[in-house]
Amino acid sequence: MIDSFTLQALVISTLILFSILSSKLFFRFGFPILLIFLTFGMLAGSDGPGGIDFSDYSLAQSIGIFALIYILFLGGLESEWDSLKNFLAVGIRLSIIGTILTALILGVVIHYLFPVLGFMESFLLGSIVSATDAASVFNIFKTDSSDLPVHLKKIIEFESGSNDAVGVLLTTIFMNLLTADASFSGFQFFRFFVMQVLVGMMMGYSLGILILYLMNSVKLGYDGLYLVFITASVPFIYAVTTVFQGNGFLAVYIAGIIVGRNKFIHKKSIFRFLNGYVWILQIGMFLCFGLLVYPTRMANIWVPGLLIGVILILFARPAAVFISLFRVNLPIREKLFISWVGLRGASPIILATFPIAQGLVWGDLLFHIVFFVVLVSLLIQGSLIPKVAQWLGILKKDPDRKIYHPTDFDNIEFPGMTLQELIVPYNSSVVDKALFEIKLPEQSHILLIARGEQFLIPSGNTQVKGGDVVWVLAKDDVMPIIGRTFMAIA
Repeated sequence: MIDSFTLQALVISTLILFSILSSKLFFRFGFPILLIFLTFGMLAGSDGPGGIDFSDYSLAQSIGIFALIYILFLGGLESEWDSLKNFLAVGIRLSIIGTILTALILGVVIHYLFPVLGFMESFLLGSIVSATDAASVFNIFKTDSSDLPVHLKKIIEFESGSNDAVGVLLTTIFMNLLTADASFSGFQFFRFFVMQVLVGMMMGYSLGILILYLMNSVKLGYDGLYLVFITASVPFIYAVTTVFQGNGFLAVYIAGIIVGRNKFIHKKSIFRFLNGYVWILQIGMFLCFGLLVYPTRMANIWVPGLLIGVILILFARPAAVFISLFRVNLPIREKLFISWVGLRGASPIILATFPIAQGLVWGDLLFHIVFFVVLVSLLIQGSLIPKVAQWLGILKKDPDRKIYHPTDFDNIEFPGMTLQELIVPYNSSVVDKALFEIKLPEQSHILLIARGEQFLIPSGNTQVKGGDVVWVLAKDDVMPIIGRTFMAIA
């Protein structure tokens, strides 16, 4: 007899593994990977062949928020501030003005196309899908090898990482208006917006500085604790900022920018760990959202869902982009590309759970419409990004050119050999010994030593210190000997 935990573990792990393996096949045909996870979640749900009964919107909302804050933090870490700062004003315009205009334009169009939805319901729906999604945008730029202009990528990434605050604000406003909460005046809404943005920015900056200081100042006993520290810091930033009435999403993104633009201990290892961790969270989040959906209900709303999605892609988003970037010195083709890469994903789905949690009459209908709009956005916009970039003359590919970035160094294959990164324990027997004294096997060579903020090209007289990160290239059969030599306790 299989106990419930074992059965749940088997089902969940099988679903995740099957989704990952299948994504490799579907990605070759141009399908965004996150769309595949959503689809598998739908198939595994109570309305699909899988038959998994899951309808806990509050839990799904919590999972989505938890995953999204890590996605935003990692996006901030990898934002390359020097490339972004010259176009920060453009990103802010898109993030604030563009998001508000998208919600208002789409809300008006929805109301006149579907009069059954009142103005408030229409504006609420427009607000929910107004913000572009960081998870989808970051994922598209990571998995696609397209050679896009750096400034264009950074503008789009900054917009998607920072406009969640505006989307949350707009959704909150129209939800309160729908519930006839007379205690909220126009001034209070304005105050709420200012508090969300300003407190979010200040908390993100200050806590980012604090985390950076602690990472470089506190000497933790074990290297793995640095990974635990940075992992625990992300929900801490979000929670503290939210307690002080700021926008936690904006705070974690800014904190990521602050931390990422500076040097800190084990930076490479932390980046690698967070990349893998975020992938796990993204997969779990999109599978969970897929489980919430009833495909039979989608069959009843596919016409309005498709129409709203097309209007958002072809009219509301481009109009908002061109109005918000009026008199901004960017080529028209780049503005058109920014308009196209307004992907919707996790953020709108998370916001779509708010009306259900508040018990609004239209909550379930709005959720399924939003989900369908997200599917349309990922399927149409996400899969056509490279082709649109080529058509606009932005994407330039050279099939004969191969670029190896420093972060890809570990992935180069050496037949019969291994490139291994070793961290020398502080109590290792090799500490304070010169390399010639360690007597490593002949079929090995130490390529590089990282010590604090320095990189050393070693010679025989170079002394090994505790905490050094050593890159060793050696034959496969002697690598275990080298590992035991460096890890041996004095």
